[in-house]
Formats: sequence, C-alpha cells, structure tokens
Amino acid sequence: MTCQKCKGLMIEEQHPELAPEALVHRCLNCGLVLDSLIQKNRLTSRRGKDSLLHAA
Repeated sequence: MTCQKCKGLMIEEQHPELAPEALVHRCLNCGLVLDSLIQKNRLTSRRGKDSLLHAA
C-alpha cells in the first residue's frame, strides 16, 4: 500500500489499545496513520462534497 500523503510505504500494524483485532496502516516515511474509521469518514465526507458540487 502507498501513502496518500508522501507516496511512502504503508505497513499494517495491530493496535490492541483500540481493539484486540484493530489493524491500522502506518507510513514508514511520514508516520501517517489510517484505520478503518478514518478511511470511512474520508469517503463519507468526499461523497458529501461531490453531491454538493453536482447540485450547484
């Protein structure tokens, strides 16, 4: 997986403090962290912006 911010390498890590089965992706270059909730929220906000642009 490639980082959206710096195009670096993303690795998968477990974070038991979030949940026993929680997996996140962290960039080795810039430290960007993405989990499933962050990705879901970004998709939701992007869809909302797209619908606003098409409504205008």
